[in-house]
Amino acid sequence: MNREEQLNSRRWKISYTYRCTCDPECYWTKVPGRHSGGSGTFLNNGEEALGAEAAAAIVADQFRHVDIADIRMWQESAEERDARLALHRSQEADEKRGVHWAMGGAN
Repeated sequence: MNREEQLNSRRWKISYTYRCTCDPECYWTKVPGRHSGGSGTFLNNGEEALGAEAAAAIVADQFRHVDIADIRMWQESAEERDARLALHRSQEADEKRGVHWAMGGAN
């Protein structure tokens, strides 16, 4: 699958909770002692075929998350994909105009 096909497809996401190792404990943890995966992490290498637990283990290892639980895996809706593509197009247009994340304190 080329880059354009991957951008336009409905991608898979995964989220889970993991042990908070911060000292002191973070103020944004919803469950005491646990961080949340929030809106999810995109699966980029076909991990969805492995199943939720195996895919979560791969992602958790990449981010050095430990003691994962409450795993959820889903394919983004058409609306979510369209919103992601609109954001991507907007960012590309900004970059063409010279506005981008690497501007530092210029904004």
